[in-house]
Amino acid sequence: MAGLNMNITPAAGHIGAVVTDIDLRDLDAEAVESLRTLIGEHLVLAFPGQGSMTDEEQVVFTSHFGGPYIHPVARAMGVTEFTSGRIIDDVDHPPFQDKWHTDVTWDPTPPTFGCLRMVDRPERGGDTIFSSTHAAYDALSDAMKSSLDGLTAWHTMGDETAFRSKAGDAVVDATLAIAPGAEHPVIAVHPVTGRKHINVNSEFTDHIVQMSRPESDAILDFLYAHCANPNFAMRWNWTVGDVVLWDERPTLHFAVADYYPRRREVVRVNVR
Repeated sequence: MAGLNMNITPAAGHIGAVVTDIDLRDLDAEAVESLRTLIGEHLVLAFPGQGSMTDEEQVVFTSHFGGPYIHPVARAMGVTEFTSGRIIDDVDHPPFQDKWHTDVTWDPTPPTFGCLRMVDRPERGGDTIFSSTHAAYDALSDAMKSSLDGLTAWHTMGDETAFRSKAGDAVVDATLAIAPGAEHPVIAVHPVTGRKHINVNSEFTDHIVQMSRPESDAILDFLYAHCANPNFAMRWNWTVGDVVLWDERPTLHFAVADYYPRRREVVRVNVR
């Protein structure tokens, strides 16, 4: 079985590891448990050289880390089958993930893990940056930590006008009926490790519930800039066939869009 002799190389100071000598299509229980331990420690695991993996095999692999997750938009469109999804960017479909975010935090029960596989890569560019919000929290002063404890923030789908222009009113209205938004703690505690992390993102967090809008904006702007500090981050330069798995909860990610209008295609699976 693959995984018994895998090699692990840390990717950065606070986040990420590169795992080689492993075939993600052929994992026994011991290998899966090892990967669960590694993801708890490193938050992001990059697996080069998985080019033979199919969409179905990616779903099976990601399911080792959680149950089926279907995006609210897909649910609104009547999708009930748990499958992978494709993100294709090209001249007619400009990239839109070039913002710091955690996936679908406007869902009351958002995904806990994400998995991407590179299918078609531009000649240059198209990296993905991941940031540890554990490390960002640890770097706060004790006074700031105390002031944030107990606060909650309201998360929405983001730019609703842009969403309506792309998806149409019917899809957006159906999506909002399923997931109109969600309230989450500003400082969350990881359910497995017990570590605290900052739990807001500039894409989907609208406001801090217990504050006035000016107060909320000031605090959130500080937290967004703080979490984007490169000292807390790793940057992955993709090769076709790479697979990256990450824990959504204590991380943010940013898909660099410097390749547009060239084509980039990834397969995504989320679980919770």
